[in-house]
Amino acid sequence: MPYSDNRAYTLKGCFESSLARNSERTALHFEETDETLTYADLDSQSNAVANALADRGVTPGDRVALMLSNRIEYIIADLAIIKAGAVKVPLNDMLTPDEFEYMLSDSGASTAIAGPKFTATLDSLHPDLPEIERLIAIAEGQSLPSAFTDFELLVAEGRSETAPTVDIEPSETVAHYYTGGTTGKPKGVIHSHRNMTMNVYAHAIELGITGDDTLLLMTPLPHSAGLFLWGGLLTGATMVVRDGFEPEHALQDIENRAISWTFMVPTMIYRLLDHAELDSFDTSTLETLVYGAAPMTANRLEAGLDEFGPVFLQFYGQTEVPNLITTFGKNEHQQAVNAGQDERLESAGQPCLMADVKVVDYESGEELPQGEIGEILATAPYTMEKYFERPDKTAETLVDGWVRTGDIGRIDQTGYLYLLDRDSDVIITGGMNVYSTEVEDALDRHPHIREVAVIGIPDPEWGEAIHAIVVSKTPSLTESDVTAFADENLADYKKPKSVEFVDDIPTTPYGKQDKVALRDRYWEGETRDIA
Repeated sequence: MPYSDNRAYTLKGCFESSLARNSERTALHFEETDETLTYADLDSQSNAVANALADRGVTPGDRVALMLSNRIEYIIADLAIIKAGAVKVPLNDMLTPDEFEYMLSDSGASTAIAGPKFTATLDSLHPDLPEIERLIAIAEGQSLPSAFTDFELLVAEGRSETAPTVDIEPSETVAHYYTGGTTGKPKGVIHSHRNMTMNVYAHAIELGITGDDTLLLMTPLPHSAGLFLWGGLLTGATMVVRDGFEPEHALQDIENRAISWTFMVPTMIYRLLDHAELDSFDTSTLETLVYGAAPMTANRLEAGLDEFGPVFLQFYGQTEVPNLITTFGKNEHQQAVNAGQDERLESAGQPCLMADVKVVDYESGEELPQGEIGEILATAPYTMEKYFERPDKTAETLVDGWVRTGDIGRIDQTGYLYLLDRDSDVIITGGMNVYSTEVEDALDRHPHIREVAVIGIPDPEWGEAIHAIVVSKTPSLTESDVTAFADENLADYKKPKSVEFVDDIPTTPYGKQDKVALRDRYWEGETRDIA
């Protein structure tokens, strides 16, 4: 077949190219139901659903919302939407009903596909969402409300031999994601086929995903894991999918499925390292453990390297520049440990092959010299097209092809990027800026602290006081223990004025510490003069 942009730069073309090489290989295994699909199976079932959607009136450009996460049907539906020329709107299954309603309405979705946990939610929201014309759900043997069509019916009745005949241009929209909403209402982020295809290629290259790999995906597919999935589909890898994370299940899968590649957010890695039976499992097949969404501290990384070897690979990105702004590679981790470079271990690495990064003055936008602190800007061939129906926010965020990330950081003399904070998380105490990550990194070195989050809380004298929220490894740890450790490791103005002990630190649906939720209970009725 002659070269075609429509084949090389559309997700449909990516999958077709992989299918031609890998049709009989195992594409997916879903642990909870013991289901397995080859690439040929995935192709035929997604063809069936794509044709069934088209027969029911879904046309190119229509939004189709996915209210389900880690299951085989999500992946079939994702590919089917793409084959139909429609636009996928992945919605994290940790959202609240109000958040679902907002995103369904804001996106203008005309079709929604719900998993078993969310059928009742979608049914209750539907009267207030008249633009949704088609309701589809996974029945799992249960009766569905009368307005719903069973997803299995789409698989059974659709034509499975070929996908719908649809001309898809690289410039057309394929994905409508939502930001985490850390600074207000979530915004719809629009990505074209060309953007996302370049991003999938970048995932395979930067994160080392090959056809020889078996990937373990445990985090939500509507978020980063869905991009790892596509990196695997491109290269012909096998994906083992779990609906959630439990340390023992993850260790069993690594041993029993010969997992070579996986992704975890830092809190998952911490739970794995703290698992009492860790050493009884064979993890020798694990070659790459990717982490992101939040940084890991040097002492935890060193413990992980001691346990698993040089497998750790960090990425930094965001919805507007999906996952890949910088990476910090496996060898770089080990080299930093060997050289005693604890600070280097806490960097986010260097720009990806197809990306560039700079740090600018927050007010003037002028690029700053190496070592100076400012706002991080990023550019890549897979940056977003725009925010959906938000031209004002698009103009604020996209500046001459660069994305203003809203993150504060610096670049050192060797080109390594260091993330210091979200601009909204900076603590201003007594007129001094304190970056919460600096305090967290210092406190995390305490041998009895499992996890820590640092926020600013109202203080009549200082404006904001530094408050540490701690998950302890031992019930004997006291506030005075923490403050004494801070006295030895932090400048006076960076020391916590108060310490709170909790069982768990809340996270957003995307695996990051939810500092908005942590702050809200302290700032109710108060004004915080930080965006």
